[in-house]
Amino acid sequence: MRHRTLLSLILASGTLASAQTLSAPVQVETYCKQLVQNVDRWNGGPEGKTGMGAYNPGFSGFFNVNLTRDWQPKPTDTISSVAQERAIYMNIEAYRASKEPRFKQAAIDGADFLLKHFWDPKLGGFYWEVDRNGNPTSRSKQGYGNVFGLFTLTHLYDITKDIKYLRVILQQLDVMKNHFVVKEHPGIVHPGFNADFTAVEGNNNSDVFTHYFEALMALHDILKGQRKAEVHQMIQQAGEGLIQVLYRDQTGYTDRGYVAYNYDSAWEPASAPYTRDTQWTTSRQASTGHNIELAYLLSRAVERGFDPQWLKTAQKLKKFVEVHALNPDTGAMQYEVTDHDGTPLQGNPDNDFYVWWANSETARGFLHFYVVRKDDTLKEFALQENFIQNHFVDKEFGGWYQSVHVGDLQVFDTTKGSIWTMNYHETMLAVEVLRLARLYPEAMGKQNSSCFVASKR
Repeated sequence: MRHRTLLSLILASGTLASAQTLSAPVQVETYCKQLVQNVDRWNGGPEGKTGMGAYNPGFSGFFNVNLTRDWQPKPTDTISSVAQERAIYMNIEAYRASKEPRFKQAAIDGADFLLKHFWDPKLGGFYWEVDRNGNPTSRSKQGYGNVFGLFTLTHLYDITKDIKYLRVILQQLDVMKNHFVVKEHPGIVHPGFNADFTAVEGNNNSDVFTHYFEALMALHDILKGQRKAEVHQMIQQAGEGLIQVLYRDQTGYTDRGYVAYNYDSAWEPASAPYTRDTQWTTSRQASTGHNIELAYLLSRAVERGFDPQWLKTAQKLKKFVEVHALNPDTGAMQYEVTDHDGTPLQGNPDNDFYVWWANSETARGFLHFYVVRKDDTLKEFALQENFIQNHFVDKEFGGWYQSVHVGDLQVFDTTKGSIWTMNYHETMLAVEVLRLARLYPEAMGKQNSSCFVASKR
């Protein structure tokens, strides 16, 4: 019944009317253009004079990330490490897609600021927050900012081959091994530390792990010799840690399951009743948005030559999303978190909204599994893409909105930029489209694009 509903929606969607027989499920050039145009808007706004300020004369490398719908900067005194790193990363991918030097320069300027002000030259690791003059306002070594530091600098080294980035990358890899990796579960990572790594800070979660796994695979692509072998082993441990420690079958089923967001001190899924105040710390929830993200990352690991058995867990994670998280009328992901049995969490105000990042990850995952694994997810992808283009993409000013109301499909918040948005998930969707077009041209319809598709893996 669900597939008949999906097909009827596709047939009613106009541009996706032939989705069942499409030789190319996505227009590659559209994603190419949106990637480049959106990063330009983030950097400098419509005229190149607003946005994060990256095109302003004398740009210091501090990205002003709080932006209105029309890309006007709001007063911003501080920036987090993860926001700085994601701003750098989006410019790296815009450069790969266009080869326009302005993007490479913005990435380098941002990285110089990152290394000068966030990086701890004595103990290693990245501080959580600094002000616009580079003075640290929080010296916590929060895990999110540290795994993204490894990820972003790895990609920057790939396009610059500047040895100074590689030096910090290898130092940060040692920081991860010596401090963040959980000794009892060597594939899992701690949520964060204080400045001198003498105390763990934060609650155990799957979010830091997700981007640690992602960063290791990016690093695996650029290293050689002994350090590559070292990272290979760390990826192997991370994949096994995901499957054996973080993942759980849904009770009563063997074909679907979940990762929790929060875990207790023994790395068991948190079981405290859900409240909004404890949503990201101690409450019980299955993180369906991370389900599809981790399913994708497991499949990407297998593409790189890792254990094909990991695909069994990837399929279970995806199945949980397909059964529990998608709105039956639109096909878009409505529930980015659920209870462990897949039911909506009572009292979660986000149940009434489609959230941008989870929908972007769902679209990427469905397209990936259709093209690479030959799964029957083309209809699901088509509906997801249709929803994104019609409701998340701002037709007037460009970029994506952050949330859309389920009932009337009205935009809830027109703000474009904040320390948590940063165009990362949108960029990752476009990058995967371009990668698939290069490596799987038959499945993608042998489309031509003006974009340079850099990834070979």
